[in-house]
Amino acid sequence: MVSQTLNTATTLNERAPQTARRLSRQVTADAVAIGDILSVVLGGLLPALIYAVVGNVALDQLIVLQSTLLAGFIAHLCLRFRGMYDTTHMDAFPQKPLELFIAVACGLAGVLGIGLPLVLRNIDTVVWYAAWMSASFTLILANRIAARVLIKRLAEAGRFDQRVAVYGAGVIARRVHDYLKAPRLGVFFSGVYDDRAGEDRINPEGLTVAGKLDELISECREGRVDAIIVALPQSADMRLAEIVGKFDKLPVSTHVVTHITSDLLDADIAYNVSNLGPVGLLDVKKKR
Repeated sequence: MVSQTLNTATTLNERAPQTARRLSRQVTADAVAIGDILSVVLGGLLPALIYAVVGNVALDQLIVLQSTLLAGFIAHLCLRFRGMYDTTHMDAFPQKPLELFIAVACGLAGVLGIGLPLVLRNIDTVVWYAAWMSASFTLILANRIAARVLIKRLAEAGRFDQRVAVYGAGVIARRVHDYLKAPRLGVFFSGVYDDRAGEDRINPEGLTVAGKLDELISECREGRVDAIIVALPQSADMRLAEIVGKFDKLPVSTHVVTHITSDLLDADIAYNVSNLGPVGLLDVKKKR
């Protein structure tokens, strides 16, 4: 069992790219979001331009631009609320035509009544909004199709791969390890570390302890770890704050399991709460 675990950990670490420049999942999702907003904006501007040139309609360009931007922003919020920027599976970035259509419809509904129909009073407003809806949906769908193909290729090349280490042997380390068995996640288990390794009171849950805190810090400095999950017993509050402080200047993101209460929380600082599969995390520091 021990040798099998070691072989698995070695394979996962070899799968994570060592030379190719890796990309941020969140930044990539934000780039897709910008494309979605621009799709709605251009979908409104293009029909307006056609009406102005072909139909000789005098338009208030500022109002038209403001209206399309507002519609794009509303559509973006709808897509974000519906989980269309989920970065869990970068090889299958969300692409749901119905969700895209609903988001565009919500965006256009948001600008009704703010003055745009009055500006275009010489044109059938039904035709105007139908053209806007059709163009925006076509563009946003094309943006998603292109983004999905490109992101899938980057994911298959390992450009979004991440390596996660757990400090603290126990149930949390086992849960993280088991969750990251799915290779399509692009997130790999780098090992479990604990200064108390070898003591009878520590149960590594069948995992081999890769080293102590100093070894983990060395791995981080060498770029072999991207994220650290600190999972210590509830009684180790003071130790928790000390350990998190050691990761502060390292090029890794640091997370604390949410069920652990400690003096780490500063009343003047707002921490984000996230998760890695079944494990709830408190995001202490982003990767620099």
